[in-house]
Amino acid sequence: MPRDDGSTKTWFVKVDGRVYGPYTAAQMRAYVTEGRVAAHSLVSIERDTAWKPAADIELLRGWLDEARGARRPETDASQLANFIVIAQTSADSSASFEAAMGHLGQCVRISDGAWLLRAGLTATTLRNELSHLLDRDDRLMVVDATHDRTAWFNLGQDTDQQIRDLWGRKPN
Repeated sequence: MPRDDGSTKTWFVKVDGRVYGPYTAAQMRAYVTEGRVAAHSLVSIERDTAWKPAADIELLRGWLDEARGARRPETDASQLANFIVIAQTSADSSASFEAAMGHLGQCVRISDGAWLLRAGLTATTLRNELSHLLDRDDRLMVVDATHDRTAWFNLGQDTDQQIRDLWGRKPN
């Protein structure tokens, strides 16, 4: 019996508690390409149950990776920045997080939860791209070593204020 890879299923998308669909695989792929379905979008093959972020479904994750690459313009070397990315991720989000890091630019994992990345992004854009992949209790710190900029996600109010006080920066 052939394996069902999801391309023959109908899909539903849940936005703010409202369910849309059913959509064919071709429609879903188009929505991913257009950015209308993102990694964090809740999707299901059933109208009422089994909602998951699109990035957690292998077929959709592949389309998301392709779409992200297609939307990212070619960057010349003078526009690249060097980043230090530190993330504390749950077992549920670590695989998609690491996969995304590899697609954002040249990346080297230097230890558990720490990477060096060279990419044509800003710290804020990088944080926004990655934070959609994180769970509620995950944490993220991005340092743009080239431009002396930072961006972070879910570090808490005290840590947020300590970073601002230490580095004397306004929020990103």
